[in-house]
Amino acid sequence: PTHRRRRNNEQPPPAHAQPATKTWQIRRVTMALGESELSFDELKYIEKRRRAILKRCELPFYRTLTFWDGTCLRLLCFDPLLWFTIAVYILIRVRARTDLPEFVDNLSTGNIGVIGAFLSFFLVYYVVSSNKRFDDQYNLSMAAKGRVLDVASLARASLPRDVGLRIVRYMNASHVVGYVGLSETYDCNNFFDEINKSAYLLTGLEYQRINLLNMDAGGSCYRELVAWCQMEVQSAFKNDLIDGRLASQYRDKLLDFQAALSGIYNFADQPIPFFYVHFISLLSALYLPLFAISTAFEAGTGSDAHWTADLIAGLLVFLQSIFVIGLRLLGQKLSGPFGSDLEDLSVMHYVNFTWQQSNRIMASQAPKRSTSQSDAKTEEDIVRERATIGKAWDEGKMTSEGVHDEHSLSKSLFPESVFTDATPSAFVDEAETPNTTPSEGGSQCVLQ
Repeated sequence: PTHRRRRNNEQPPPAHAQPATKTWQIRRVTMALGESELSFDELKYIEKRRRAILKRCELPFYRTLTFWDGTCLRLLCFDPLLWFTIAVYILIRVRARTDLPEFVDNLSTGNIGVIGAFLSFFLVYYVVSSNKRFDDQYNLSMAAKGRVLDVASLARASLPRDVGLRIVRYMNASHVVGYVGLSETYDCNNFFDEINKSAYLLTGLEYQRINLLNMDAGGSCYRELVAWCQMEVQSAFKNDLIDGRLASQYRDKLLDFQAALSGIYNFADQPIPFFYVHFISLLSALYLPLFAISTAFEAGTGSDAHWTADLIAGLLVFLQSIFVIGLRLLGQKLSGPFGSDLEDLSVMHYVNFTWQQSNRIMASQAPKRSTSQSDAKTEEDIVRERATIGKAWDEGKMTSEGVHDEHSLSKSLFPESVFTDATPSAFVDEAETPNTTPSEGGSQCVLQ
């Protein structure tokens, strides 16, 4: 069933109204129904498949060819331009064995290669631009995640527990809300409300305030939550819970977090110009049929036609179609990484990981120590027992034979098999190597 966005504190639909079986999930995903129809269970299933696809990148090439999910095959199979191009080629080859006019042999097809070269340039540029946008938006997502963890680390060490937990909770709520307002795939009903049930990101009164701002319509809600964090920091500063320098660090981290989410919204506001996308689509639609016709004529007509030439030429047409259509589809897939495609970024993983790790930081406990004298003795024992860092720095670290020589220093940190009797110069510190230079009188001065 299609769940409408909830307004005015309307209760969520019952659990039995949301399909949970994998069969239904697969059918819904593969049929590519509307993004707003995805339920929370379906989003989790898509996320699981995304994370599995990411692990395939380092597989051998023959294993990568055995997969269907996350590849271009599914889209190519349903692309009408591919089958239209193949149909044009087959039609020309059938007519070439029967009654093609004689003037066909005199047609020039040399300009088709020039057009293909220009089209290849435009397609590659389109893919490069889309890939750069994809990488930049991924980096912004990681920056937002990192700022939440930074604030959690500061709050754990410098703020009262209740204030620190509140700030971290607001930041996690802002992190989730930012993706809700960014994409139609993740809306208030199927994403934030479901996460809020288990993570308790907002209380009832806080949720009422955010709900008035319309979470599904832009970035007003995440900026509101960042403002709440700033107010908490300012209140802590006024109450002398933190000093001015630490308050400035909090503000910088919060503004960096807001800037990262704002950067993602900037990309969504200005995609690759439609004029460029339409231009390469038009060129592709015109070029591929012409290429099929040209290749079909070059395969021979009348008595010169042969099945071997037909198969080879058909394979060339098929490969060229995959190249042109595949690059266009690749650019389109990379241009918007916050949708429901398997190639998109793992939004659910990002928000769950950030919430879990930030709360683990807030729950961290320092080991109990005894007296300061015992702590000092422990640290000195560690220094004596650790691996050597060089004889010039291990002045108080002696053995029965005196200070370690250069060869034993190197062996202390590296396996025995790495070194020979003569230690390579690359492992010897320049500051420890004797430097012999001739003096003005012809004698040699040894500097150690």
